Amino acid sequence: MPDSSSAIPLEPRSLPTPSSTESDAPVPSLAALQAGQVHVWHGDLSRLSALAQNWLCEEETLRAARFGMAAARFQFVTGRRLLRGVLGHYLNREPASLGFVTGPHGKPALSGEGVESGLQFNLSHSGGAIALALAWQSPVGIDVEAWRSLARLDGLARRCLAPSERRELDGLDDDAATRAFFRFWVRKEALGKATGEGVTLGLQHCVSSLEGPPRWLGIPSRLGDVGGWSLAEFPVRDGFEGAVTVHAANARFYWGGMGFDGENLEFENLISLLYATPDCVLGNAAADSSRYPSR
Repeated sequence: MPDSSSAIPLEPRSLPTPSSTESDAPVPSLAALQAGQVHVWHGDLSRLSALAQNWLCEEETLRAARFGMAAARFQFVTGRRLLRGVLGHYLNREPASLGFVTGPHGKPALSGEGVESGLQFNLSHSGGAIALALAWQSPVGIDVEAWRSLARLDGLARRCLAPSERRELDGLDDDAATRAFFRFWVRKEALGKATGEGVTLGLQHCVSSLEGPPRWLGIPSRLGDVGGWSLAEFPVRDGFEGAVTVHAANARFYWGGMGFDGENLEFENLISLLYATPDCVLGNAAADSSRYPSR
């Protein structure tokens, strides 16, 4: 496995304390990200197909043509158009003018030496749902997954989950165990995407718990201190799980949906996803005991 030391900094960025104005009215802007916010946007791929602008570059167009299945081609084209549209909004740039490069582990990034180099992003889609995470100068990863039946759940759990995580599946019925597995999976996948290493990161070494608010309990040592990474779950829609992680301590996550005004992107109001507590970053959903049941 290649050395990942060049992919992410070893020390997390220290995020500034939010002002009351920032907390009360988060907006989809570069200034908000520079103030320490992490934004998560989600939508439905079928609705987002209204993005009719021809924003793709020649390389993206050729890549799209190589997809043998129409569904995969549609996902790629819509995802890239959405990515360009959102990034163009934050940077106040024409979406078609943006350039991309590929990092040492295959993770895409904006090209250029100006403000573009500081805007970090990650995209995920599954089963018609799509989500995009944005952060400033901090590696960020996001994953969404549609629930589905897993014929070999026990084997997958042994390969992918830490012993403490597998114990949390003990005693659950098949449906509950499958959902619990996917909650663990999206967290691990998000961390692998943040670093660019994917599943080669070592899934059993990316450890969290479904009991209590989402946070990392263990990560590969080369990623730095476990407290330097923030973790959140976000609502997608029924039948899905979603998670986002960023290399910044006590990150302030906000999420919102995307719609359209004609053929132009329209951003819904951002809603606070997490708030800080003395010992961890606590999800608003954690106030609901049914979301984090005792076992």
